[in-house]
Amino acid sequence: MTRTILMLAGLALLLGGSIATAAQKERAQQTTLGVPAYPGWAVHRLDDKADTSGKTHLYQYQYYSDDPAQQIVSFYEERIGAAAAFMEATSTYTVNAPDGAMIQITAPQDGIPQTNDEGQPTGKTWTSLITIIRFQAQ
Repeated sequence: MTRTILMLAGLALLLGGSIATAAQKERAQQTTLGVPAYPGWAVHRLDDKADTSGKTHLYQYQYYSDDPAQQIVSFYEERIGAAAAFMEATSTYTVNAPDGAMIQITAPQDGIPQTNDEGQPTGKTWTSLITIIRFQAQ
């Protein structure tokens, strides 16, 4: 699970991503995500950057939830109309939306430790981490 999250974070940084400020977190829109917002999620990290050529835009948003992964997976399967695939090694479900967005729900048995914007643990552990990744050509 950690390897998957680090890989996704590395990809965001490669494309010029950064951790969002509190004000940016408040402005995250469903239209940017391209998928429905999951009810009751808590924003963790928002990356919203274009590559240096300006031809590709990467949106990578992460949210915490205390709902079980299967409940979140069912929410997205019903609204997106696509079945989730499960990767046991990382405890991650993936739902691919028709518009190119990828939704990953990660829920290891020991939970997801919350970190602040500097990457330091806050002491809270969540049940699930929802990661939404969307590339958009300019």
